[in-house]
Amino acid sequence: LLPAGGFKFSGGFARKRLWARSTNDLRTQQDMITSKDPHMAEASSVAGVGIFFQQEGDGSVFVKTIVNGGSAEREGSVRVGDLIVAVDDRDVVGEPLATLRGLILGPQGSLVTLAFERGDGPDAQQFDCRLMRGTAEFLAGISASRGMEDDVDEARLQLRQALGHCAQDREELERLRKMLLQEREAAQVREQEMEQVQASNAEESHRLNEVLRKAEQARREAEIKLHPLQQREADLAEELNRQKEKERLRKEYIEELKKRHEEDKNRLEQLHLKEQAGRRDDQVARLTAEGLLTKLQNELARIREFEGGRREREREYVARVEEETARLRHASAMGEQLRDLSRDVEHNVLRHFSTFYSGPTYEPPREEENDADDLFLG
Repeated sequence: LLPAGGFKFSGGFARKRLWARSTNDLRTQQDMITSKDPHMAEASSVAGVGIFFQQEGDGSVFVKTIVNGGSAEREGSVRVGDLIVAVDDRDVVGEPLATLRGLILGPQGSLVTLAFERGDGPDAQQFDCRLMRGTAEFLAGISASRGMEDDVDEARLQLRQALGHCAQDREELERLRKMLLQEREAAQVREQEMEQVQASNAEESHRLNEVLRKAEQARREAEIKLHPLQQREADLAEELNRQKEKERLRKEYIEELKKRHEEDKNRLEQLHLKEQAGRRDDQVARLTAEGLLTKLQNELARIREFEGGRREREREYVARVEEETARLRHASAMGEQLRDLSRDVEHNVLRHFSTFYSGPTYEPPREEENDADDLFLG
């Protein structure tokens, strides 16, 4: 019996082995065809390995895009962003794209070895990929001609991989058991200090037990289903077709994620450029504001200096006004004394005239106190 959901590749190693075997078989078939019909060999078109390269300013060439259904996509080792360093043991670092294109392109069905570098600095890793030249249609047509025998071999390989997965599941379950035991011991140690979270710890422990139980049950079911594999050989083709359909959907989903990632990347780059422009505008505005502030400070200092001079002049004016006011008051007081003296002199003169002529005494008109303000001493 096959596992629930069908077989699936567990990693790049299995894909590499299957692809290497497929490329060897396809190479053998291509050699047989070209040896039988030399004219067909001459008519075979030139093709690549399904990779779009892009060269940076420093001369390095990296993988820009991987073509769906191409040789690189089928092999599975090459990723977007890997740097190509050699083609068939020839160093191509710094070479132009035209030279790289001439080395990679070749007759369909021929093989080429590409060396890539992944990562930066001390973590950089180099690896080789042996790829078959050909279009997606060419590779799909040759792959379809392999027949049922290759599918059975692939299924057996996938079965071995599934058994390996079971071992990994056992190790994972053992690790989960150890983690659960450690969690329980830690919970007991912290029980006195964490009484308020006992309910949550119990719930977490129950959840882990349930997950462990389900994982153990799934493991047992997988062992039961893997045991009678021979009885399911008749259904292998249908199961493999479903698996291929799932793989196609997964590739389409990955491509959609790549497109979204590229769009998000472009949007973030635009936002970054806008932010840089905004920072430059803010810097210009800040320098302008600083210049205006300096001018305002200079103007304020000038205004303060002018205000100090005005206040000094104002104090001088006030002192002069007070001095003039004092002089006026003194003159007014002298005028009052002169008016009083004039009244006395006039009164004495009238009194002497009256006495001299024995006439009635002349009484000068009595002046009102308020009239004193109307008098003016010339």
